[in-house]
Amino acid sequence: MRAHSIRTDQGPEIDLDSPDLLKRARYELSRHNPVLLRVTGSAMRPSIEDGDVVTVEPISGQSVHSGDIVLYQSLRDTALIHRVVKLETRPSGRFIVTRGDASTSLDVPVPVHHVMGRVKEISREGEKIEVIAQRRGLLGILRALFAWLGLAKS
Repeated sequence: MRAHSIRTDQGPEIDLDSPDLLKRARYELSRHNPVLLRVTGSAMRPSIEDGDVVTVEPISGQSVHSGDIVLYQSLRDTALIHRVVKLETRPSGRFIVTRGDASTSLDVPVPVHHVMGRVKEISREGEKIEVIAQRRGLLGILRALFAWLGLAKS
């Protein structure tokens, strides 16, 4: 998913066409301010739909985990919101491998320091949707089932 616009409590909404979108998002998140982004695209369906507004919270590279939905700077200098599939340690450092939930192919790995924040909340047509990291294995399946049934702890 591409970030379509950005809004913070401190300023106006910024459109995707704005050349300073990444700079502004990185600045606000580095100051520990969450940002609100209106996203476009279908790569994260059904978790995030075209036009949803996501709240991105600041996160350090050390706090990134598999299953998180993160805002990061791609190698092409675009803002993307995809799910972390795995973390890799290479001689040149730590990298994240991401993929859109609706995609079948993995994205190009990027250094973990390209991660700017983690999606904390999704707003769809005024309704707040809690973000649950998708974890693999039986425990992850059970957590997702309990959440879907409304039996998960708040």
